[in-house]
Amino acid sequence: MAQGVSDLAAKRGVMLAAAQAAGDLILQMQAEGLKNVRGKSNEIDLVTEADVAAEQAIRTALAARYPAIGFWGEESNQPPAEAAFWVVDPIDGTINFANGLPYCAVNIALQQEGQVVLGVTLELPARHLYWAERGQGAYLRPANGPEVRMGVNDSRHLGSALLTTGFPYHRGEHEDNNLAEFGYFIAHSQGVRCMGSAALDLVNVARGALAGYWEGWLNPWDAAPGVLMVREAGGTVTDYSGAPWQLTSKTLVASNGRPALHAALLEGIQQARRGLSASLLPAEEGA
Repeated sequence: MAQGVSDLAAKRGVMLAAAQAAGDLILQMQAEGLKNVRGKSNEIDLVTEADVAAEQAIRTALAARYPAIGFWGEESNQPPAEAAFWVVDPIDGTINFANGLPYCAVNIALQQEGQVVLGVTLELPARHLYWAERGQGAYLRPANGPEVRMGVNDSRHLGSALLTTGFPYHRGEHEDNNLAEFGYFIAHSQGVRCMGSAALDLVNVARGALAGYWEGWLNPWDAAPGVLMVREAGGTVTDYSGAPWQLTSKTLVASNGRPALHAALLEGIQQARRGLSASLLPAEEGA
């Protein structure tokens, strides 16, 4: 057991260093002026040269220490054949980043033995580091200050819960675009924020600033580190059906783990979705 803990601690150190180095590169490229901002799946699904360069820098740093571990990054998007692999989003919140809005993050997770065991999120431009290790808790390492353990808040009911969400890139093309769910929760909660980074939304649930977060059509690199942080901070993360979130899930509901609140989030989503004429989500998650 001691050897296993030591091994994860070593990997965590490499992940933290890789995230910080990538963050330095990203902010330097931003300061020098982004010269290549383009759409991927459509014109609002952005990628910049900093996304590509940061992913390559992270891949190189991780492979130098752990060449046998696979790599799954957003920009290269080649699902790995290895049983153990890194899951990387070089810049989560690229639209914010490309527009100079200071709410984006570097995301790195390690999946092994079928579960996420390590997660690291670097908030930019603030440079706060968040990390979690399975069974060992979730932590905030501020840019200046001592490391502290994170914990979820104690909001117990939907009416007193501050929530967050995000919208898919197809939001202008189909009615199943989270507007129905947003409309329900904006009327039934303390408030709903839409800030543009799933990575940081999950961090904010883990550290108690938010009581809940829901979103569909997420990718593994958007959510893997933050899901581990929420769980290690005492919260709950499921898909829309209430099944535990896993790397293949297309929907996500994160909460502070209070049973009544999480149940209200799930029920609110299902109630809102009953009015849709068609669903774009898997039947087991979006029904």
